[in-house]
Amino acid sequence: MRTTCFPLAHAPAGCDVRIQSIRMADVRRTQRLRELGLIEGRTVRPLTNCDPMICQVGNCRLGLCRAMARAILVEPLPMPDRESP
Repeated sequence: MRTTCFPLAHAPAGCDVRIQSIRMADVRRTQRLRELGLIEGRTVRPLTNCDPMICQVGNCRLGLCRAMARAILVEPLPMPDRESP
């Protein structure tokens, strides 16, 4: 089964996603994003969906302009099962 990837800029706030790829023409900006922890396979949680977009990456929060967020392709993660009381 193939998972649908979409730009981080389109991810809903509060939903965890996993980075699949970063597609920027500027190699220096791509490298800088990776230095900040935005690497393939990393889980990211968008906290806002405005400009700048605030994302939780590990224990840090990063602000990304929408243009950069559009260059980061992500896939949705399944929602965790919640036990009924």
